[in-house]
Amino acid sequence: MNTPGSTPSIGAFTVIDTLGSGGMGTVYLCRTPAGQRLAVKVVREDLTGHSEIRQRFAREVAALREVHSPYTVPVYAAETDVPPLWLATRYVEGPTLAARVRDTGPLSAEPVARLGLMLAEALATVHARGVIHRDVKPGNIIMEGDEPRLIDFGIARSIVDVGGLTAPGTIIGTSGYMAPEQLAGGRPSPAVDVFALGAVLTFAATGRPPFGTGSDANRRIRRAEPPRLDGVPAGLKDLIGACLAREPGARPGPRDLLTTLATLLKTAQEPTRPGGAAERAGRGEPTEPEMRSAHRCRTPAPGGACALRPAAAGLLDAGLTPALIRKALRDAH
Repeated sequence: MNTPGSTPSIGAFTVIDTLGSGGMGTVYLCRTPAGQRLAVKVVREDLTGHSEIRQRFAREVAALREVHSPYTVPVYAAETDVPPLWLATRYVEGPTLAARVRDTGPLSAEPVARLGLMLAEALATVHARGVIHRDVKPGNIIMEGDEPRLIDFGIARSIVDVGGLTAPGTIIGTSGYMAPEQLAGGRPSPAVDVFALGAVLTFAATGRPPFGTGSDANRRIRRAEPPRLDGVPAGLKDLIGACLAREPGARPGPRDLLTTLATLLKTAQEPTRPGGAAERAGRGEPTEPEMRSAHRCRTPAPGGACALRPAAAGLLDAGLTPALIRKALRDAH
């Protein structure tokens, strides 16, 4: 970081303020020569002394440049060759999801579902470019109006990487939002971001993560204690529970979540079809108990296909008909 005169700068950008810092570096609010504000993350100097780390950083910056989602922030510029390494993105002015919930209270069912839909789209796009975020949490989600912006890819990891930015067994992430395999120091997969998304949506709906916070949360997750989902809207409880499955392969993928949440939101806004159980049976449609039984999964399949089936019960609680639930599940798989 250059310091011409008394004004610090990063590359061609003037530093205005410090936005925050963490284990991987410090984020500064900067201004371009034309006056545009940027968020610039500078990687800790002691982490950039090895060529392997610089190569990793360069690969991830290249991948993030290809991420085009309305729910992430675009890369503006970066230094990937010579320390200090930094990454500049558009500055998003707004509260974090953590601050929004703290100041105004938990969100109701439809806003939580919409939040989940938008974040699932962001993760689908990020994962398609070969990047795992690894630290999805309310503090890394900026609310720009009613839309989320997923930020801070400072500890992101390339899916295809064989090397490691950190030593084997090192735990990176935030307590209460880390998947069991992440806590165990294992090699992360995109499924860790889905687990974190389930915890984020629980926080959005209740004001607390499903396993608590700090070391107590880590202990509960390691011991496979069930998540605390009381207060989560009935129509979302099974779906969020599937995201929080202990086994990575039992969790739905972001695209599964996209399909199911989009159907949920669409049908929730449509008039409920008339007729009780007798009339549905007369039309040849299964009754609600039959639907619950038919879509209960006993052996989760890789990719989370079966993990979504218990969500049928939750969708019924939202006032959806069995035929619509059947269509949602068929479209998702």
